[in-house]
Amino acid sequence: MTKSNLQKREIVGLIVFDGEKFLLLHRKLNWKGWEYPKGGIEEGESHEEAIKRELWEETGLEKYELIGKISEFEFVDRARNKKGHTHNYLLRVPSTAVVKLNNEHVLDKEVVIEHDDFKWCLPKEAIKLLTHKDMKISLKKALNHLGIEAS
Repeated sequence: MTKSNLQKREIVGLIVFDGEKFLLLHRKLNWKGWEYPKGGIEEGESHEEAIKRELWEETGLEKYELIGKISEFEFVDRARNKKGHTHNYLLRVPSTAVVKLNNEHVLDKEVVIEHDDFKWCLPKEAIKLLTHKDMKISLKKALNHLGIEAS
């Protein structure tokens, strides 16, 4: 399949910030490495609805302030023969936020364990840990938007 023939998947990426640190999840499903919360936009779902659902499904977090869209990028997932289009949003959560991994709080869905750890990171560490270049670029754009230096 050529790149133009691949099925396209719309995704929301969630750059989660607590006022000081950024939330990263350690992925173990399909590949291993650090990422920020993200997931597919379901049919008929708005970006705002997908943000709320994905944040809750992947982290258990419900309270957040949507600061805005930071970036978007496309990528090819050769393992799934799909092309992804990720829309990255910056969210602020309370500093007292408690993360719940592995959908343990999602009762009405089949549990798919995507992540085995999470970490709140200062900007420099978050950039270093993120596995994918596009995510690093998006985080740097979020830092710029917030007026924060990555050092």
